[in-house]
Amino acid sequence: MQISLKGVVVSQYGSASAFARKLNWSGRKARDIVSGRQIPTVTDVEEMALALSITDNDEFMRVFFAGLSK
Repeated sequence: MQISLKGVVVSQYGSASAFARKLNWSGRKARDIVSGRQIPTVTDVEEMALALSITDNDEFMRVFFAGLSK
């Protein structure tokens, strides 16, 4: 089953804008990262994983590296 960052964000926060508020990011940054238009930094990924309560390695790989994990 394919899980996307956007799907997880929308399921937990309803929108990228609400996710941005949680992270104290601009709405544009969150929308661009969630939609794949901007590559997140390592720090961005760490902050997103914490905000999304992703602690399992397999889930992390499915969400952040969907194209690489099987």
